Amino acid sequence: MLTDFKTVHPGCCPPHDNPPWEPPQVIPAQIRRVNNLIFRKINAFSRANGLEQGTPMHGWIVEYLYSHQSEPVFQRDIERDFSITRSTVTNILQLMERKGYIERQSVPQDARLKMLVLTAKGLEFHEKTMLSLHQTDEFVAGLLTEEENTELLRLLNKLKNGLNDSQI
Repeated sequence: MLTDFKTVHPGCCPPHDNPPWEPPQVIPAQIRRVNNLIFRKINAFSRANGLEQGTPMHGWIVEYLYSHQSEPVFQRDIERDFSITRSTVTNILQLMERKGYIERQSVPQDARLKMLVLTAKGLEFHEKTMLSLHQTDEFVAGLLTEEENTELLRLLNKLKNGLNDSQI
């Protein structure tokens, strides 16, 4: 027996005339659409800056490593701070290693642990990536007023915190 979603979760969804087998147009779907458009904009700025080989996620991880150079960073730190799974991080880091952006170095106290370190190529990638990310940020922020930007960031942080804290 199908249960009406709005009956179980009243007030969660805007009214719509979609048949029950069609998904409603809800917040996660719209966030995903906006995320895709932002990624396209990042890629456009990246190409304009002569940066062809990386993805925005590579750029964010390189920035993380750059800003944490004074301390050891391990895969689990990337998993935790970016809220992505172990297998996803493994694949991303393997590709970044093949591209020459990072190296994995053993640590003396535990040979199983591999510290993540930027290479010279990774530092160059960081510089161009940060330019592209700043250009994208300025472009996106320019679409909204200062008050709208503040409110959007407040709401996104509220969603992120609520989703991190929730247990299913």
